[in-house]
Amino acid sequence: MMIAIGAVIGVGLVLFIVSFFMNDKMSDIEGQIDQLQITTMQETYQMKKKIKILEEELLSDTVGEDSLK
Repeated sequence: MMIAIGAVIGVGLVLFIVSFFMNDKMSDIEGQIDQLQITTMQETYQMKKKIKILEEELLSDTVGEDSLK
C-alpha cells in the first residue's frame, strides 16, 4: 500500500514539474486576440479619418457649387 501511495505522489510531483515547462496555449491565443484587437482598432481609426476627410471634401464641394449659382 505504501508503494502505491509513493508512486502516486511521485507521478504527481513529476507532472507538476513538467507543467511549468509546457507551452501555455491559452496565453498564445490571448496574445493573438490582443494583436487582432489592436490591428482592428488601428484600421477603424484610419477608416474614420479617411471618411472625415471625404465628408469635408464633399461639404466644401457643395458649398463651392452653391456660391457659383
